[in-house]
Amino acid sequence: MIQPFLQTKFDGARFDQHTLPIEVARDLAAYESLVIDLARYLYLRDNPGRQRVPRGFDAEFHLHLQRVDAGSARPLLSIVTAGTLALNTGINPLFEKARDLIGQCVSAPDGQFPEDFPRDLLSHFNQVGRSLREGESWNLSPESAAPAILTPEKRKHLVLAADKVYEREIELSGSIGEADWEKSTFRLRVADGTQATVPMPESFHAKAREFGGRPRHQVTVKGVAAYDSWEKLQKIVSVDSLDIQKDFQLAARFDALSDLQDGWLDGVGKAPDSAALALVAENIVGHFPENLPIPAIVPTPEGNLLMEWSLPGSPSLDVALPALTAVFHAFLPDESDLDHEFALSDDRAWPALFQFLNSQLENIPT
Repeated sequence: MIQPFLQTKFDGARFDQHTLPIEVARDLAAYESLVIDLARYLYLRDNPGRQRVPRGFDAEFHLHLQRVDAGSARPLLSIVTAGTLALNTGINPLFEKARDLIGQCVSAPDGQFPEDFPRDLLSHFNQVGRSLREGESWNLSPESAAPAILTPEKRKHLVLAADKVYEREIELSGSIGEADWEKSTFRLRVADGTQATVPMPESFHAKAREFGGRPRHQVTVKGVAAYDSWEKLQKIVSVDSLDIQKDFQLAARFDALSDLQDGWLDGVGKAPDSAALALVAENIVGHFPENLPIPAIVPTPEGNLLMEWSLPGSPSLDVALPALTAVFHAFLPDESDLDHEFALSDDRAWPALFQFLNSQLENIPT
């Protein structure tokens, strides 16, 4: 038996095609848990002589996504029962009351919650609506009731009404500081100066050892973190993924160069050859000597690359694309010029180039 329970509505660019991203399923599951816990609370409140709800109290309450209707995305949540449970033709009114109370809680002005909604259940909103992004909303009220619009900001206020911190999904990037192998954590040093302790799986230990203390390489942490009302990071709660980007500054520069189109310089300017640019990036990112300063990398109007270091003698490297030849130039202390050519089409030429750069740049005072 299928019994409609709630027609919700998601608004935002991700829902314009009347579809639901898979990650939203977590929100729907969290909503189901909130309905069940609130119904349990209502039963025990109305039956003060009971220590627990009757056995099988929520056995027949299982929400299914019956369909997604048009109008942004309007998922219909229904209760599906089978076998002997299907003989019960009605929905327990406590679940319907819980549904309505959740809508009233979301639509209420800050701090003015329904009397029947307990403060300790507000923590459920750490999960309910967690996948919502800026500019998105979720209407949790029955169609006959006033709208109950849940947004990321509203979700934050609901949780903070009962707790000092709230949780949200994060993507933080920084360098790996010291690691605690016993606790299986490492210190993340973010570019803005903040630091956080990150839980890591044992499978990440090898990378933490390899890249720890090497700020040129960046780790990106995706997961869930706790923030206070001033948006100050308090704790990383859980980690979904940890990704290393070697030489992230160089990688970002090559990504930007790959986006150039012909005419990038006031209607003129040839875009770098994509295949040659990719080959140069592949040989530099992750291989550039860490004892050397990172050069500025700029395109030339002819479609080539110029690498420059802010060092005495103005050292630079002109890389011709797609020929994959390079010329190093610098002014020597005696005011003579130093020029050295490289053919970079052979992979074995790159180590020779880096060795030369080491010999020329490593001892230059900055």
